[in-house]
Amino acid sequence: MATAADILGVNGKPKVPARWAKHYQWLCADKERLLGRDRSSPEASSIKLDDLPDAASEESQRCLSLVAAKATQASLVDVVDAIRRIERGTYGICEITGKPIEAARLRAIPWTRYSIEGQKELERAGFGHKRALPTLERVSGASSADDDEAGPEEAEDKEAA
Repeated sequence: MATAADILGVNGKPKVPARWAKHYQWLCADKERLLGRDRSSPEASSIKLDDLPDAASEESQRCLSLVAAKATQASLVDVVDAIRRIERGTYGICEITGKPIEAARLRAIPWTRYSIEGQKELERAGFGHKRALPTLERVSGASSADDDEAGPEEAEDKEAA
């Protein structure tokens, strides 16, 4: 007689297509590594406000710990979602274009949900995750003397290069 776990598929090993077996192993190893990280929130400060440098240092450490825990949690969600996509048979298909994701991209980012084309569409729409820092010129608002002397077309050409 079948148990509830058998019916729901909880006990069985998931069926992983041979094509994605290596990716599945990588993702499961990543999941275990991420689960092993300390994601606990730091304890409340025991430093008194009379000692401001120590309090500031401890607060900085606490903030860094929270940022690291959030990044770990976000990575874990991405990895678990990719494992589920393999188990459901939707892994390797771009969620935007519906086309297969490039093999090189899947090797580099096994948890990716989008092809390069799909990622570019997201970024054009303003929803992409651009994780690069802006150039210093754009942050500071400063421009070089050469840019000031150049006409608008020349300045645009320099920015494009």
